[in-house]
Amino acid sequence: MDPALTLTGEAAPARRRESASITARALLVAAGLALLCLPSLALVWSFRDLPHFGVIQDDSLYYQGAKSLSEGSGYRITSLPAQPYQTKYPPLYPLYLSLAWRLNPAFPANLTTALALSWLCVPAMLLLTWFWCRRQGFSERRTWVLLVLVGLNPYIIFFACNIGSELFFLVLALAAMLAAERSEKGRWWPLVAGVIGGTAYLARTAGIALLPAGVVYFILRRRPRAALWFTLGMLPAIAGWMAWCRVHAAPGQDLVTLYYTGYTGWQFLNVGWDNFGSVVWQNFDALLESMGSMVFPQMLQGLAGKVILQPLAIFMVLGLVRMVRRGEALLYVLFAAFSVGMLLVWHGPSNQRFMLPLAPLLLAGFCSEMSHLAQALRNAFRHRERSQRVAAYVFTGVLTLVFAAGFGLQIYMSSSVVPELFREDRDKERARYHLYGWVAANVPAGANLLWERDVVLHLATGYHATSRPIPTRQWYAYGFDRDMDYYRNIDEFAREQRVGYIMISTAGPNLQAEPLRTVGSNPDRKSVV
Repeated sequence: MDPALTLTGEAAPARRRESASITARALLVAAGLALLCLPSLALVWSFRDLPHFGVIQDDSLYYQGAKSLSEGSGYRITSLPAQPYQTKYPPLYPLYLSLAWRLNPAFPANLTTALALSWLCVPAMLLLTWFWCRRQGFSERRTWVLLVLVGLNPYIIFFACNIGSELFFLVLALAAMLAAERSEKGRWWPLVAGVIGGTAYLARTAGIALLPAGVVYFILRRRPRAALWFTLGMLPAIAGWMAWCRVHAAPGQDLVTLYYTGYTGWQFLNVGWDNFGSVVWQNFDALLESMGSMVFPQMLQGLAGKVILQPLAIFMVLGLVRMVRRGEALLYVLFAAFSVGMLLVWHGPSNQRFMLPLAPLLLAGFCSEMSHLAQALRNAFRHRERSQRVAAYVFTGVLTLVFAAGFGLQIYMSSSVVPELFREDRDKERARYHLYGWVAANVPAGANLLWERDVVLHLATGYHATSRPIPTRQWYAYGFDRDMDYYRNIDEFAREQRVGYIMISTAGPNLQAEPLRTVGSNPDRKSVV
């Protein structure tokens, strides 16, 4: 008998068994990822009417931009009286959401479709996180621990129930980093990574941090040519959007123009040499708390919250340092470093929204440091000195209490706090839509209004409206609670913005007595209802 035929005959069943094993493993991975999608999907289904739409404001601006794009009227902020071009938020995510308007142009019914489109980022993000973990060489156990922490994180679940750009951006950023890390297997991968990084930038301008991160990554890998190709891949998107913004920039330096149409003017208005140190310090403080809240939800305020959350953030950073020393996650860490550098000088304090694109990395750092700490404690438990063993047991008890409380609060936040917030928003939104109906029936056509949810008002009624932005410089100085100028001079602001009607809540759970008294004392105010 021919030996070659014998070997082939024996190898075929082995190959079939291997193929079946790979298929079974792929199915198990798919099933596991599908299970991790269920909590967010259940919440999305329960609140598919999106009663909290407009709470963040950015979501309503994205959706208004999507409407503008779907109608072919240009990428404009049509809700504002002046209807300037949208030069603050890049167009890729609104273009994606425009599918909802094309499928169903009726608002607010089409919010359900928009929410479904936004939620699709969750399974994509989890799948790419799985690929990223395997790329770093994580063990099967470590990979699934991280995926559970990501998929069940209450902040990720919360933003999965919104139509913000954070998860959409995270999907593109992960794809760009995976392509860059794959570049050692092909000469074109750096260019592909750069192009994907450019699309991430067109989804969220924070994606600009991918450019220096990718360049430094390839240089550290001693691949300068790859750094060049990566840069060439990203530059068209960056240069194209910047050029478009410059050509279509709205004239004027008033608060509405600065706030709604760009970041640069608002940045220089709120951050200068006179408050730079205070801004960096307060941003650093908020940044640490937001990082720590990915493990222990930010439900404790003041000193109690700082004592728990900020050490957790440092704990994560130590874990990331260990990962980089082992040759893991270098590109993601570089992206995080450049992102944090921007956030430290930003004109607003960091919160969980800003941390969301870094959530898989931060939780990976947490897992890494937990593994290291567990090994250190196991060694301490076997220490020959009794005092060392007692100290190890006490320390373990404290950590167990903190982590157990944190994970318990995560479950409580996802299962109770967030749904309750959405139910309250549903009640408030019913009252607001009743108000919008009154506006449509009683306010003259063509009138401009001032209202805190100006974009939602426009989408619901067609009236042009604006809110009054409050400079964050005041928050850094003493907090927004002392800002009565917003209400004291509101008539002057209305005249500057060509607003004929000012809407102020006089009832409801968010009623503030002092602002209402301030507005009521204005002699130029004339009540119409």
